[in-house]
Amino acid sequence: MIKRRRRESKHIRSSLKTSTVEGSWWAVMYGMVETYFGAFFEFLKYSSYEISVLSTLPIFFGALFQNLTGWFYDILRSRKTLVILLKFIQTITIPLILYAGYSSGNYFLLLGFICIYYALAMSQMSPWTSWMGYLVPGRLRGRYFGNRSQIVRIFMLISSLMAGAVLNSFKDTNTFNGFILIFSIGMIANFGSMYYLRKQYEPDDTSEDEKVEIDESSISMTKDLKRFITYDSLSEFSFHVSGPLMMVYWLRDLNFDYIELAILINVSQVLGLFSMRYWGKRIDHSGTYTTIRFTSFWIAIFPVFWVFLYYLPNELILPGSIVIASLASLMFSGRALALDNRLYEHMKSKKMIKITSKRVFFRGLSIFIGGFIGGVLTKYESGLYSLVQLDTVIHSVMIFSTILRLAVWLYFLRNTKAVI
Repeated sequence: MIKRRRRESKHIRSSLKTSTVEGSWWAVMYGMVETYFGAFFEFLKYSSYEISVLSTLPIFFGALFQNLTGWFYDILRSRKTLVILLKFIQTITIPLILYAGYSSGNYFLLLGFICIYYALAMSQMSPWTSWMGYLVPGRLRGRYFGNRSQIVRIFMLISSLMAGAVLNSFKDTNTFNGFILIFSIGMIANFGSMYYLRKQYEPDDTSEDEKVEIDESSISMTKDLKRFITYDSLSEFSFHVSGPLMMVYWLRDLNFDYIELAILINVSQVLGLFSMRYWGKRIDHSGTYTTIRFTSFWIAIFPVFWVFLYYLPNELILPGSIVIASLASLMFSGRALALDNRLYEHMKSKKMIKITSKRVFFRGLSIFIGGFIGGVLTKYESGLYSLVQLDTVIHSVMIFSTILRLAVWLYFLRNTKAVI
């Protein structure tokens, strides 16, 4: 008889509550730092092409680097130790990013530090996903992650609003001092995240779940799992053709200031924020595929709405932006939650680190290629204008992105029966 693994229910219940607190500290870091990376690049007066590279190449580099996560885990034999170590090193790269961006003025040095930052951030995803996959019972995943995400997003929203207000208060003196302040708060918050990660329970009898050769992992991936990763990667490619340019579009073409930017980013998140419990229940009731199919269709056509918005009267542009961004936040929230739960369904709690690493790698590669193509299209804007007469080159990129998004949806999601 095979000995059944004993689940420490008391420790697990306590850790699930602690994880929500930990995620809230992480959310403050994200709201203060990562949310405003694009604004920092714009403050440094880089071109649309340079910003696209800064926004996407680090994600690709991170996707490459995180493939080593399984090797690090084999050495440390602890998801907790691995995640905390990566998070600590990630935190101390934040002041280096500030230095490289402003004090040195060296674009490639800044790009290098951003790459290191994302490499460390993305390498945390696989061990954390594996860790939580063991802790959260399958029947409750939609509800638990929905509730957790809602609380985490509240802190993300508050911190991001505060960061926007700080930057706006420094706009007439020295905006860089505002970035120093918000990035410093983000560092402190990430140390808070580490503190609560240390308090979480980590089972010590699940290492065999991850003990698998790379070749075996590749062979044992099911056809459905491979199709899921292919869809996930191609959809990220189509999204990021225009996605990294949104910050540029808001600040340059729509002429938003920092406080308007903060209002747009954060007010639009409210709908997505308070929808998480709804999406969690819907996923548990209707299934992950149905939710992915519904939300992905709407996400596919949102760039067209942004194009039309440009031609509205000035007094309607900010309210219209909030409406569009709010609906986008709603759909992206549901889709992200459904995709993560769909991955858990495919993995069945085995080989989580290596399979999640594969997903992160292909997503990162696709994000970089999509962002790079979008950046190149803006760099050679004269060629685009000869094909499509629009008021800004980013409109052309948005239309191209819409076509790609719809093509991916039609190929993978047109059937009501689950195919990913």
